[in-house]
Amino acid sequence: MSCNECQAVTRRSFLTRAGLSLGALAYTDPLLRMVASTYAQSAGGTGNILVLCQLNGGLDALSFLAPFSNPAYLAARPQLALRDTQVTPVADDPSYGINNQFAFFNQLYAQRQCAIVQQVAYPRGNGSHFESQEIYEFGVRDVSSQAIAGVTWYERLRKLYFDLPFGVLDTRKIGDPARYGYPDSTYRRAAQGAFGRLAAEKSGETSEQESVLASYRKIDQLGNDIRTKTAAFTSSGTARGEFYRAAQLASARLGTQIFKVEYGGFDTHGSQNTANATLFPRLDNEFRQFVTDMQNLGLWDRTTVLFYTEFGRRNRENGSPGTDHGHGGHMMLCGPRVSAGLKGQPVTTSDLNRDNLPYYVDFRGVFSSVIRDWLGFDPRPVFEIGGETFDANPGGTLFV
Repeated sequence: MSCNECQAVTRRSFLTRAGLSLGALAYTDPLLRMVASTYAQSAGGTGNILVLCQLNGGLDALSFLAPFSNPAYLAARPQLALRDTQVTPVADDPSYGINNQFAFFNQLYAQRQCAIVQQVAYPRGNGSHFESQEIYEFGVRDVSSQAIAGVTWYERLRKLYFDLPFGVLDTRKIGDPARYGYPDSTYRRAAQGAFGRLAAEKSGETSEQESVLASYRKIDQLGNDIRTKTAAFTSSGTARGEFYRAAQLASARLGTQIFKVEYGGFDTHGSQNTANATLFPRLDNEFRQFVTDMQNLGLWDRTTVLFYTEFGRRNRENGSPGTDHGHGGHMMLCGPRVSAGLKGQPVTTSDLNRDNLPYYVDFRGVFSSVIRDWLGFDPRPVFEIGGETFDANPGGTLFV
């Protein structure tokens, strides 16, 4: 949130909306929209846990799962192609191998706890980081559609099925719960200032204003709850990234069903192998630590982690050497109850001879399967909006 946005939260804006509930305010005020998206809890469904891990920048699918013996792949990437000593072939098709820098992913795959949905994207790819990330966040191809009203698909899910605090937690919005229970310090100052002015000037004047103040006091208490209930968390490792935050929040047992985490840096236009040598092991190790933490908490058995990125990268390396923005990429699902193996459409020589990997699976098909088959909610009202249609086939059975 920018300083200008904070200053825009004036006494007049709150008084104008004083007759609305917090939920109604959330859709008209960016500050309270952040509150609503952070403090929500699911009611019903399976009670399973979903972790959404967004890999920002465009993860190179062919550096994760490589068709390492394919001549077209080797010709397109004379410097970047992974050789047989750099991958672990997968059992269902040994001509493909997972990069050895993802040692834990390889372990989970061997344990039948990892599925790879190949060549996932959306219609009419445009190669823009910002628009592509919004498409995945909002769950529609047309991000300008008035039907979405700037609301993410998991917020729509919350509005349809969730009604109590803490059901959806975003580790980047909630901040470090060891320090405070607000999304970030900017939000904390803005909220305290705005509500404080309202309390001082109009407290008790109307029942609607008292309702707004009660909402503020509830948010303040929820923040205290997070701090208190995560204070005793001890991780199995030393990393303090987004996966650590997710495990710390899960340890509070607040009824959270969806955690959102993000990792960046995957926009590897230059020196890609050097960049990946840091990015891949970091993600792999922090994910390993998260799984161990969830196992220690007794929560891993009902957890699925879904990894996705806004687009894949070009098949042919550039002169840097790196890869530029592409289209089709892979999604990875990990968890004890995932239907493991290769899903979607295998990468063929024909695919590799194109500029970009095409897409055969619509990302909304994967999200829909996860909502329906893992969380136990009907995904249709979440994605079938604004007149949009899509192929809901997720590329195979994703859960056992």
